[in-house]
Amino acid sequence: MSAPGSPAGSSPKMSGRQMTLPARPAGSPQPSTHARTPSGASAASGAAPGQARSNFPPPLGYDPGKMDTRPPLSHEERVGKRVDLPADAYLKTDISSTFATRSGFNTEGTPTRLSVNQYPVTRIANMDVFQYDVALSPEPTGGVVYDKVWKSKAVQQKLASVTKKPWIYDGRKLAWLAQSVDEMRLLVDLDEERGRKPGGERKNAFHITIRPTGKVRLQSLRAYLMKTAPWDNHVLECMSFLDHLLRQGPSERMKTIKRSFFHPSMPGRDLDMLLMACKGVYASFRLSENVKQIGLGVNVDVSNQTFWKANPADKMIKYVINNYGGLSRNQLQNLDDQMITSVLKPLVSQGRYEQSEAMRALRRLKGCRFTLLHRPNETKEYKIKGFAFDKKHGPNGANSYNVKFNWKQQNGTEKEICIKDYMKERYGYLVRQAGWPVIETTRAGSFPAEVCNIVGFNQYQYKLDPQQTASMIKFAVQRPDQRKKDISASVQRLDWANDKYLKAFGVSISPEMAKTEAKVLRHPEVFFEKKTARPLNTGRWDLRGARFIEANKEPLTHWGFIGLNMCVDVRAVNNFVQQFTNIYKGHGGRIAKNPYTTNINANPATLADELHKHVPQIVGGRTDLCPQIVFVAVPDKSAHVYERLKKIFECRYGIVTQVLQADHVKKAQGQYISNVCMKVNAKLGGQTSSLTATKAKSHNFFIRPTMMIGVDVTHASPGSDMPSIAAMCASVDVEGYQYRAAVQTNGWHNEILTDENISTWIPTFLKAYKEKTGREVEDIYYFRDGVSEGQFAHVMEQEVKAIKKAFRERNKKDAKMTVIVATKRHHIRFFPDRGDKNGNPEPGTLVEREVTHPFHYDFFLSSHFALQGTARPVHYHVLMDEIKPKVNNLQRMIYQQCYTFCRATTPISLHPAVYYAHLAGARARCHENRDYGNNTRVPEKVRDQVNNPNNLVAKHQDPTTYSSDWKKNNPPPRLIPMQPRIHNTMWWV
Repeated sequence: MSAPGSPAGSSPKMSGRQMTLPARPAGSPQPSTHARTPSGASAASGAAPGQARSNFPPPLGYDPGKMDTRPPLSHEERVGKRVDLPADAYLKTDISSTFATRSGFNTEGTPTRLSVNQYPVTRIANMDVFQYDVALSPEPTGGVVYDKVWKSKAVQQKLASVTKKPWIYDGRKLAWLAQSVDEMRLLVDLDEERGRKPGGERKNAFHITIRPTGKVRLQSLRAYLMKTAPWDNHVLECMSFLDHLLRQGPSERMKTIKRSFFHPSMPGRDLDMLLMACKGVYASFRLSENVKQIGLGVNVDVSNQTFWKANPADKMIKYVINNYGGLSRNQLQNLDDQMITSVLKPLVSQGRYEQSEAMRALRRLKGCRFTLLHRPNETKEYKIKGFAFDKKHGPNGANSYNVKFNWKQQNGTEKEICIKDYMKERYGYLVRQAGWPVIETTRAGSFPAEVCNIVGFNQYQYKLDPQQTASMIKFAVQRPDQRKKDISASVQRLDWANDKYLKAFGVSISPEMAKTEAKVLRHPEVFFEKKTARPLNTGRWDLRGARFIEANKEPLTHWGFIGLNMCVDVRAVNNFVQQFTNIYKGHGGRIAKNPYTTNINANPATLADELHKHVPQIVGGRTDLCPQIVFVAVPDKSAHVYERLKKIFECRYGIVTQVLQADHVKKAQGQYISNVCMKVNAKLGGQTSSLTATKAKSHNFFIRPTMMIGVDVTHASPGSDMPSIAAMCASVDVEGYQYRAAVQTNGWHNEILTDENISTWIPTFLKAYKEKTGREVEDIYYFRDGVSEGQFAHVMEQEVKAIKKAFRERNKKDAKMTVIVATKRHHIRFFPDRGDKNGNPEPGTLVEREVTHPFHYDFFLSSHFALQGTARPVHYHVLMDEIKPKVNNLQRMIYQQCYTFCRATTPISLHPAVYYAHLAGARARCHENRDYGNNTRVPEKVRDQVNNPNNLVAKHQDPTTYSSDWKKNNPPPRLIPMQPRIHNTMWWV
């Protein structure tokens, strides 16, 4: 461990000069790494007393007589993470026909013209680019060292001496140059570079080898775009090089986060006392359908990111604990330095010391850079590795009293000293918060938090709270005209015309947005029982005078209305019930009796017991009946209360519910109640509307019995230990309007559906379809959300195969599948010449050119009316097409079915199968075995009760968490099962 007053990890004394080493024979071994300084050793220590100093020069770090055994770059390392690559790039086979290809373009929409935020590449020199391998010895543990060594004076002077042409460097293992040069080797002392005195056994010197490895042939990319050659490593190398070429210049002027660039001078907004939002520039190469030019463009967009503001570390610790430490109200009211010391102390669990929740919350500061207040003349920045925690330090934790190291004295002896005493003796500084855990740095240094000042522009990567989210949305939302202006300003900031790197490699990019032809698909009519809505290009209709195409089959006879914590009085409840009854009947709903109404007082710990007293009363105490639906009025938007209610009713009782905000109940406005009626009707088995005039007449989308399946997998936010949850929704009627859902945990951060989930769910959907239609499924449209191009092959190889297997085992016929990935995680935006009143494309706008793949079957569709901001189209990518509908028919089906979402009077942005899956997956979080107060898991004894629904009363339990090692060897606990009686309802809407 480095002393708090010493340069952490400084190198030992060396010869003081940069050394140009003799060329190592090709194939010589990877240089060996030096051992790290043991914990507790002083960074300022030199040779041990009495040890003779060697007169030999520093070792080379490798054996020049042996061959190089460095392994080649892996497939994942070659693919890269910051460039928009096609799905072909992620295949580990040479099969070129894995994904469906475009069979044609739409011929029936109304032509229109629009701009897209993609800038065409107008020139790429027909040249070979020389690629170089960059290796350091000893191999650093972090990527920042590579960057420091590459930017060192010694390396830059050496590079400039062999060529005047600029180098491109990826920050780790690869570099590129427009000419061929011989291998170079250097010894770089980073301490000497900074004029810092070396010391200690931990060396800060590195051997760097820059070795030619081959050529990047840009002609390979052109051949792929023209479909005269398949995707291979040569094309991948071209895209990887172009990606680094594009960002080399901007990265030297701005902070780089993935594919975006940020600078403090860019527009920003405070989200609260310590967090701010900042706008940046997103830029990435994309393949383009427009191969008549180059077939390549640069997608530029506005990017929004959250950062910590500059503040003392102790102030930020108080902020984190106050907001995320899981403290009681009394603790929050008395949150002084002494209270913080107390809540950060280790907890004793089963005889072992474990981190408190407040301590775990401090992970949010991991990675932040800081300077030191007790060294005012030092500008060096350190990086937070974490807050010290070691069981050996006992009940008080790794604080400034307990963390000790050996401090070398001027007389050569060593003295064990704690950090608090060291700060006093070395700097005359009295540590005030000595009971707080110390901050550990990535260079093995340790400092009291109060002497650390967090610098600005540290990225904040965690989920925002509701208030922060609201502020972020206000900052990020832009009307199309403003977004277009900001994108144009970003292009000016990137300044491609004067980019020396682009010039050196013969790449030119147009400064003007691409213009492209588009189509506006025909808008459908929306049919109710005795009314037809014609939204046309407005994208909206209303329910006045509309009767649902299918109302609830069973009249409401046993239903309830419960007010929580007296949030609504009896008069308001009675008025709302009366208004709801009248309006629902007006829409065709069937109500035979008034509901059972009551008010209860309960907190999260007593809610289940209180409900248990009243739920039986809804059916008059009869054990052979179950309430059809229960309305619950809540005083606010508390997610904890909502989740708890859903968990109790769905998992214990098997009752669908409709949760209402108390303010809406009191107002009882007709439009709001009509919206509630749509949800209630769907949960009770009804159908809001149809794309055909009567239920007897079917639309022409499907030729054979067809099932629509939508899948989404939701993941925990950064810093959370929640498992992934998968949701699958499937249509069970002939028209594809009524859906069933299945949800379950899906591993830890695992996007691809498990075979177990697929084999469990598919048979239940097939059974439901046959029971409702009397026919077996022959065609399946499989809509998948949330997967990137890199996961397309996994969807095909794992999910599609497992689904086909499940169908074969259940169905007499082998169903055909058309697999479509639908994603909104992209930066493509449309700016029409003539749009809607906000400047967005009107619903039904279809784009198949310029921003699509040269020959893969994909398209962008903007199906909704954006109420605010710039509309984001959905990118549909057809991976497999066994059904083979005509292009016009497929695109019309997807668009028009966006008008059938059961709870909306506007077309939605995403196909309803996927949208339903997203809603079901989000709602499934309510069924987790966890304590709702702090998002952590409940103990093993509670997980054992999953198979006994009678025990699942959703009472408060002591939380626990899962370690990374535990996750590697164990699947996540399964969701608490819902009662079977609601499986055949749309409980999630």
